[in-house]
Amino acid sequence: MESKAFDFIIAGGGTAGLILAARLSEDPSVQVLVIEAGEDLTADPRVTIPALAATLLGTSADWYLQSTPQKALGGRQFAQSAARMLGGSSAINSHTFTPTSRSNIDAWVGLGNPGWDWSSFSKSLESTYSLEKSPYATKGSGPLQLSVADELTQWPQLWRDAISKLGFPTSRDPLSGQFVGAMRTPESINPATHQRSYVGSAYLAPAKDRENLTIWTQTLVDKVLFDKRSEDGKPVATGVEYTKDGKTSRIDARKEVILSAGAVHSPKILELSGVGDAKLLKSLGIDVLVDNPYVGENLQNHPMTSITCETLQQEGYETIDKIMRQDPETLAAAMGSYAKDGTGPFSRSAIDMTAQLPLSTMHATGLDRVLQETSSESADLGKTTTTFAKAHESFVHSNIKSSEEATAQYIAIPGYGIINPTADRAPIPPGNQTYFSIAILLASPLSRGSVHIRAASSSSPDLALDPACLSHPLDVEILARHVQQAEQLLATDPFAAHVRPSSTCDDVLPSKPGSLANLADAKEYVLRTTVCANHYTGTCSMMPREMGGVVDPQLRVYGCEGLRVLDASVIPITPRASAQATVYGVAEHGAKIIKASL
Repeated sequence: MESKAFDFIIAGGGTAGLILAARLSEDPSVQVLVIEAGEDLTADPRVTIPALAATLLGTSADWYLQSTPQKALGGRQFAQSAARMLGGSSAINSHTFTPTSRSNIDAWVGLGNPGWDWSSFSKSLESTYSLEKSPYATKGSGPLQLSVADELTQWPQLWRDAISKLGFPTSRDPLSGQFVGAMRTPESINPATHQRSYVGSAYLAPAKDRENLTIWTQTLVDKVLFDKRSEDGKPVATGVEYTKDGKTSRIDARKEVILSAGAVHSPKILELSGVGDAKLLKSLGIDVLVDNPYVGENLQNHPMTSITCETLQQEGYETIDKIMRQDPETLAAAMGSYAKDGTGPFSRSAIDMTAQLPLSTMHATGLDRVLQETSSESADLGKTTTTFAKAHESFVHSNIKSSEEATAQYIAIPGYGIINPTADRAPIPPGNQTYFSIAILLASPLSRGSVHIRAASSSSPDLALDPACLSHPLDVEILARHVQQAEQLLATDPFAAHVRPSSTCDDVLPSKPGSLANLADAKEYVLRTTVCANHYTGTCSMMPREMGGVVDPQLRVYGCEGLRVLDASVIPITPRASAQATVYGVAEHGAKIIKASL
């Protein structure tokens, strides 16, 4: 490995890091180095074949972290995946591409981030993807190839009919920033090759042979180095210390170091480098360069639970349960179809049937009183500033009160999709029964957790990962009401003619549709079954330092020079669905900002 200086060192070869590397290296006079802790698996079929997305979870391509005991959930802990591979979360996650709302992005501007308004950000977002064969008006113009899967069963139409019966729209454009209702979610699957489209294929592949772009894999960034100070006394980032094959070395940056290691690992690197809460750093023997107690705070994620029912196994309403049971004949047929012409179950994710919904009038009864009783004035804010807590609360409350803003995402699965409260997924019951499931994700949680190092080591098991899941009482209230709404959806026509209560899942699920009609029972169910998705954001938030920020609107780390952060960690208020699409937009928008500053 040749030791020399680069203009830019990017710590992390995930979604944002590779987009930034591709954009910076467009200038042949700029030397760019990307350092990635994981392997290069860009040719691995577990990455390229859509249906194999989950098979990398828990492997060496996954940091596979453990949460701290969650107080609101009775002390439960659960595994949390974080990609450790070239391509990051875009190479290991599901394929759904769900941009957030205009109001969500504009709320970032309201926190003091000029230039990040929806009208500007949406242009960056649309420059990341292309969706040509689509029922939607927004097509995009970027390298990431999206597609909308063909409808092979009657479930999608039944889903739309059911959502429509609840009074919600079914034909709006999910890429418009003003979406609510049911949709067929665009997926990051290339319609020409039938393979996963992600940052590795869309951004890295066209750029990887550039002489000014260097990629190091299986190399761990230990910390940022600060060897000098600016004229006004600020520490200046001059390079990074890294470990490769057990050997620790350094590499210098002539212009900037940019952390792009994600919402879990970017704050880790900052703390190991002496940027963080002085009290914590001193307790671990780390020299304090920048005292900022908000590094690693404001961790946000989507609480997620699920319900299911049995299907009547009617023609046209087939499910994926045989695939989930690993039935040899079914798997062989599926692989044969995919190998032959890229069709069949292996060509899709099976979770593209979704909805983003507010609460109906029926399920919103009494919420005004609840909003008053759970206000930030009476809540334990932890390290969150009062100013940010009120701004965050105002955004969430306005969404709850609006019929045009979604407060939960529903993911419909024609199969057994129950989430295990202590693991990734409960095993499908044996036998031949088939299922229909709905996962419900709270769109805009007020619960905020943290991630911090527990030792002066770059080893991820030394992290205290605390999502503080459902620690805010309003989150429990809204998620419980959405579970009731989802249960109502399954218990009434048109679903009632195709499903029945489950008799094989009573240890996990309510005994019959309608059994959660009492809100207290629904809350108990939510607290017993909820886990966190893998949608972490916020730990190096972009907002004023006095409000709790870590980076400014130009993504520069407060209190030092030559150091920026560009990844999901800078997002101050989390997107209302999977963060993947929003991170693509953040990366493109951030790349423009960084290039403009050169």
